[in-house]
Amino acid sequence: MIASFRASPNWDEQLDLKLLQALWPRLVGPQLAEATRVQAIDGTRVIVSVPDATWKTQLIPERYRLLRSMNEPWPNPWITEIWFTDEDR
Repeated sequence: MIASFRASPNWDEQLDLKLLQALWPRLVGPQLAEATRVQAIDGTRVIVSVPDATWKTQLIPERYRLLRSMNEPWPNPWITEIWFTDEDR
């Protein structure tokens, strides 16, 4: 269903962002979702806001697991990179 909506000419990066933000707690779990948030999408890169540099350091090794989770709802994986930032919190 998401694939057909995403193929629509009215679909844009903002809708990808809104959908990913809405699915975030289910994709990463409630504890991680409470401490982090999907801040932006830049092409195939997702920018995730974290509380501080310690969180950023701890999540870097989890990057590939998070990529798999984030791509789960879409039939064709399109997210290829995650950036963690502790700015704008």
